[in-house]
Amino acid sequence: MKRSLAAALAVAGGGALGMLGRRGRATSPSAGDTAMRRLTTYFIVPVWLGAGFLDYIWHRRTRIETTSGLEESLMHTLMMVEAGPAVLAGLFLEINAGVLAGMIGLSAAHELTVLWDLAYTAPRRAIPAGEQVTHTFLEAPPFVVTAAAICTHWEQFLALMGRGAERPRYGIRLQKPPIPWSNVLVILAALGLVGALPHADELRRCIRAKAAGRVGEDTPACLPEVFSS
Repeated sequence: MKRSLAAALAVAGGGALGMLGRRGRATSPSAGDTAMRRLTTYFIVPVWLGAGFLDYIWHRRTRIETTSGLEESLMHTLMMVEAGPAVLAGLFLEINAGVLAGMIGLSAAHELTVLWDLAYTAPRRAIPAGEQVTHTFLEAPPFVVTAAAICTHWEQFLALMGRGAERPRYGIRLQKPPIPWSNVLVILAALGLVGALPHADELRRCIRAKAAGRVGEDTPACLPEVFSS
């Protein structure tokens, strides 16, 4: 009797361990998701946040609040809203046809907003060469992450285009398994301290300058003449 019970327990235990092993393998990230996580965590997010903070310094040096003013700063807010989901989708979401469509649309909208921002700002505020180079690293992340997501999830991109063997999936789902909470906390803290807080300071200064009627007082006289011709 004892031997039969022990054998049954051994079989049951072995079956449970086998199921857990299969479940662990099933929920391990794919090679494409792993590549996306590494690219976004260790390259894109640090470069994006570093360039954003450097851009904030450039705006202070060129007195955004008393040149182009609140309007330009609000355009920067819009660009952050467009770029953020496209960049962070590679970390948190299952990449499928729906997510790819969203990333492509946000990347295109981000680039159009960049053009709008430059057309508005150029006649009102000097944009030094260093700031222009900084903009390169701010424009690239949404496009780079989107391109990487397409290349690592090619079948879903083909499905989005109505081609390929897979059916398109459009649901918004978190990646399984999710990235470690330690990584999430570090990324969120960096987004807040290096991204959100400096931009909030810029908005505060621009709002105060607009209320005081100081917008445009530091615009170099030559800029409107050059860009209006």
